[in-house]
Amino acid sequence: MVLPTGNPVCQSAWQHHAVFTGIVTATDDPGIPRIAPGERPPPPDRYPQKQVTIKITNAFTGLDSSAKEINIETGLGGGDCGYQFERGIEYIIYAFKKPDGRLSTGICSPTRPISDAAEDLTYLRQLAKADPVGEIRITVFDPHKSWGNVQPAGGIAGLAEARVEIGSQNLRKTAATDRNGRSIFSHLPPGEYQVSAKLDGYTTSMPVPPVKLHAKGCAEIPVALRLDRVVTGRLLTKDGMPAGGVVIEAVPRRPRREYELPYAVDSAETDKDGRYELRNLAAGDYYLGLSLAHSPTIAMPYTRWFYPGTEDATAAVFVHVSDNPEKQQFDMTVPSPQNPRILAGSVVWPDGRPAVGAQVILEDPRWPWQMAFSTPSTDDAGRFKTTALAGTTYRIHAVSLQTNGPTSAEPVSVAPGAGPAKVVLVLTRKGHTHSEQAVKAIEALRSGQGLR
Repeated sequence: MVLPTGNPVCQSAWQHHAVFTGIVTATDDPGIPRIAPGERPPPPDRYPQKQVTIKITNAFTGLDSSAKEINIETGLGGGDCGYQFERGIEYIIYAFKKPDGRLSTGICSPTRPISDAAEDLTYLRQLAKADPVGEIRITVFDPHKSWGNVQPAGGIAGLAEARVEIGSQNLRKTAATDRNGRSIFSHLPPGEYQVSAKLDGYTTSMPVPPVKLHAKGCAEIPVALRLDRVVTGRLLTKDGMPAGGVVIEAVPRRPRREYELPYAVDSAETDKDGRYELRNLAAGDYYLGLSLAHSPTIAMPYTRWFYPGTEDATAAVFVHVSDNPEKQQFDMTVPSPQNPRILAGSVVWPDGRPAVGAQVILEDPRWPWQMAFSTPSTDDAGRFKTTALAGTTYRIHAVSLQTNGPTSAEPVSVAPGAGPAKVVLVLTRKGHTHSEQAVKAIEALRSGQGLR
């Protein structure tokens, strides 16, 4: 049985300090503390906790079998993950021990009403007679075929015929996964095990930490293997020198799922020789280049740049990643970095009064759903000042939230240029111009217009 935590009961039972059933007889709720303006909330370890008194009906692990009653703690609810116990209800409780020895539980544990825990009880009630051995259950899967819209109807995409190995100080076993990517090692002595898996044409997606197996318990271990695919290359300056410390990004040609915005599904920083490697791309077509998922920044001041070497999205050559092991190389020449540029100005009301505390947003029209920069609020004279990039076009928005609903200025476009730029924005219209622009741009993107 898989519990709400994602682990089977034979694993979760040993990952908690105590597992028992009991009826809630009393709760003491101190209430959410009131925080005065400017006062800091208490740290998490000192935040008030609800005290719950429980009449024990069965003590399975971690408690004296003769115990009749216990007090445990839980959060108040909401962001502190507190469990909402009700008086008179019997629960199965999976509890952790705090440093001071008190037991605590919450919504991230498998704690729940006993009426929903029949399989838990079946396992827990046979522990006294169970043999002191354990079981390791391994599922080898391809993460690129198991997450998002490509997930098969039956669950994760298990990999058949993978060679799985488990080992401890005194034991080593191997097996091949079945058609569902599963391999089970039973009747194992308790202890710490190393787990690995191999399959021709695949490579390890992420290391598997040591597995601790408890006597009478189990361990459900997912092992991710991805196709041995790599997109690599070198980034050079116009003079043919290696361009180190530059981030290369890969962005899907089309959104792969509903409501997805173009973002870098994989990226890498070039090394001192200008080399990069992308190893986490699923099959599909990708834009490859620099500053593809966001506006250039002061830290990475390169204009949006598509392979093989263009600012024009319509002239980009797409990189196709197949569903087979492969290595592809794509070399590029990096554009010149942009120089910093000062953008300054003021925000005023129609009668000329300075708009104090207005927000000023710099939008790169290529990513209208993002803020390229957001300056500090305008000062007492309605003035603002920020550092942007000389080679980038910006739309500057100003909005005041100090009236009934947002009031905006008509956006002002600032063309690329070397010197400082100064603008005046007049708050004349209701609404939030940047938010409105972002919604329109997202609708256009999802209609299939792609990057522009």
